[in-house]
Amino acid sequence: MNGMKALKISLIVVASVALIYFVVNIFFLGSNQGRTNFKKFSKHVAGRTNKSTEGTDKSMLGVDGITITLNGGRYHYMKADMSFKMKNPDDKKELEKNMDDVRDLILRYTSSQSSDKLDTEDGKMKYKENLKNIIYQTFGYKIQDIYFRNFVLAP
Repeated sequence: MNGMKALKISLIVVASVALIYFVVNIFFLGSNQGRTNFKKFSKHVAGRTNKSTEGTDKSMLGVDGITITLNGGRYHYMKADMSFKMKNPDDKKELEKNMDDVRDLILRYTSSQSSDKLDTEDGKMKYKENLKNIIYQTFGYKIQDIYFRNFVLAP
């Protein structure tokens, strides 16, 4: 008797899955014969785009996706997207070539910071000034200003 009950339940499950498959195939996939047409979902699912971080100002250089574990304080993590405004266009080209080393320097410097210093407006301004000076001392690149395009501190 239990065997018959299990067989009926199994048949119901298989029939339900088959029904769902046909409904999805007919209404969502249309006549593509099993191939997904993502154009129907374009308003709802935005594809990832690689946007340039370079603005119209040729002296600007974007540094995106800096995520760092901080050295203490109320917050443990910082995520930032920055733009560097270079004093010299030639420095921009050189900095772009050495971006991995510059990012490494930014990560090492920032990970030594306490989030309590970065939590205030004054602290952010001092961080940017110190970062400009460290990059200049290490690489010789003259940065006029650093702009945060995104800045998040998280516990």
